[in-house]
Amino acid sequence: MLANRTPRNRFGRACWTVSGSLAALLCTTPAVAGPDLIVVNGDVYTVDEEYPRAEAFAVEDGKFTAIGTNEEIRALADSDTQVITADGKTVTPGFIDSHAHFSGNSKRLNLYVQSRDEWADLLRTEHQRLGADDWLLGGNWDHTIIDDVLPTKEFLDEVVGDRPTVLTHIDGHFVWVNSAVIDMAGITADTPVPPGGQIVVDPETGEPTGILKEGAVDLVRALIPRQTDEERYASLPAAIQYANSLGITGMHNMTAYDDWLHVLQQGGLTMRMWHGFFGGFDPANDPMRQSGSMEDKVAGLRAEQQRVRELVDATGFESEVGPLFEMGFVKLINDGVLSVHTAVLLDAYRDQPGWTGGWFVEPDELAATVAALEAGGFQVAIHSIGDGAVRASLDAFEASRPGSTTDLPMRIEHVELLSKEDLPRFAELDVVASMTPNHMTKAVAYIEERIEPAREDRAYTWQSLLDTGATVMFGADGSTSIHLDPLKQIGDAMYRTNHVGFNEGEPWHSEQALTFAQALKAYTLSPAETTSWGEEIGSITVGKWADFVILGGTVAEPVDPAIFDMGITATYFAGRPVFEAQ
Repeated sequence: MLANRTPRNRFGRACWTVSGSLAALLCTTPAVAGPDLIVVNGDVYTVDEEYPRAEAFAVEDGKFTAIGTNEEIRALADSDTQVITADGKTVTPGFIDSHAHFSGNSKRLNLYVQSRDEWADLLRTEHQRLGADDWLLGGNWDHTIIDDVLPTKEFLDEVVGDRPTVLTHIDGHFVWVNSAVIDMAGITADTPVPPGGQIVVDPETGEPTGILKEGAVDLVRALIPRQTDEERYASLPAAIQYANSLGITGMHNMTAYDDWLHVLQQGGLTMRMWHGFFGGFDPANDPMRQSGSMEDKVAGLRAEQQRVRELVDATGFESEVGPLFEMGFVKLINDGVLSVHTAVLLDAYRDQPGWTGGWFVEPDELAATVAALEAGGFQVAIHSIGDGAVRASLDAFEASRPGSTTDLPMRIEHVELLSKEDLPRFAELDVVASMTPNHMTKAVAYIEERIEPAREDRAYTWQSLLDTGATVMFGADGSTSIHLDPLKQIGDAMYRTNHVGFNEGEPWHSEQALTFAQALKAYTLSPAETTSWGEEIGSITVGKWADFVILGGTVAEPVDPAIFDMGITATYFAGRPVFEAQ
């Protein structure tokens, strides 16, 4: 539970500049008690442009109250102040994952391995473990790191027989099922699917292969046994603790918000959640795919947003620890993924001549939806991976922004390919590029097969976007990337190197690599400033809530690969420890 505490003092503070200090802003309370805690002997990255580096800082009532040298901060302490010695380790703001699908309904079997034989071994072991009536559910398989050939239902049939089996690809955009599921769902090659969806068929037999792409997943979704509320709730505390152990104190989440509301109401939410309305590919859970006028849909979203706000306010927790929960945006999706050729490109796929992908939502319909949402006061985030899809999203934002009633920036998720013509439009239109470094280091396995060499400079253009003045923020897109760990994602942004041997360990287009400071900002201040909480979190700044992380070591200058495995010593949320390494 989030404990209530009586502030040690409620007096106003006087602030002034102290000449010559590393981080020159000091705030003190004259003639009253010292801060609750101070952190000294740290290698502090504040992510505050005015005072970027420091040795120490102070925290009172859950907020940063002073930043400076060891001597300056120690002078503020009294006998009741807790002193935390960082021992020279790097200290950063708490990490904010800007794109997550964080849920208690987790996959049971992880198939992220590098051979089909390993697939078979893992599936066989799980099959033997399960009860007679259980479904075999799992995910994270990735054919692109093996042979880039999609598997078939026959492979599953041989291992698991008639046990219903549904396995989600690591990209999250398609599933692999066995014959039992195909038969249960009554799927044939002629079964209708939503726009952008596909039932993959064998070119020789004309029969479904067991791969269902994008909206075709709806054909089996309703058949899959659901976890009960109690089963999901039981898994949530461990999920939060795991995120905290990685230094995550904030998250832009896009699923299962009722589950996290439950955690909040029970007093167990130690992450700040900026939630998006998004039903995934399930029309039953997607408010934008329900019947009714667009005006009714937007009104329904506003009513739900207000309901959630009232529930959050009723807990009283935000007065103690700062912003915790908001239904802040609506997520849309207009294309798929590069791995299975469902992303929409401006030019044809290199390995599928003549094919540029298929729209999930036609550009005109997308623009109308964006205009209605912005007019209704919502931030909009659009999943757009191909350069064709990104252009359509930018066009929609350009057309709708004059009628917007929100000051929040719009956002495009992923932006894995971006034409040079569209590159400056992010800054010009105040559109944030929300990206995942590990998507790039995963894609090295297949990207050169999907696009021509002359088009490679369109891919994962993090540095080019920053050079135009655009905001880039990072998230893991869990569980579509290998790791949720922000330090590993930051390492990927700096090194652009594949983890399983492709490209012979060399950086892929190193001109797009970021510095540690740039990548850190993309995981802290930038996602904070994309929300309405930008003045309250995201940097080690006097007056902001004291979310901070002590890393497991010191980030070298220049940074070396130790960043990938540095780990976390401690995570603090509003000045309270929520994780401490044993």
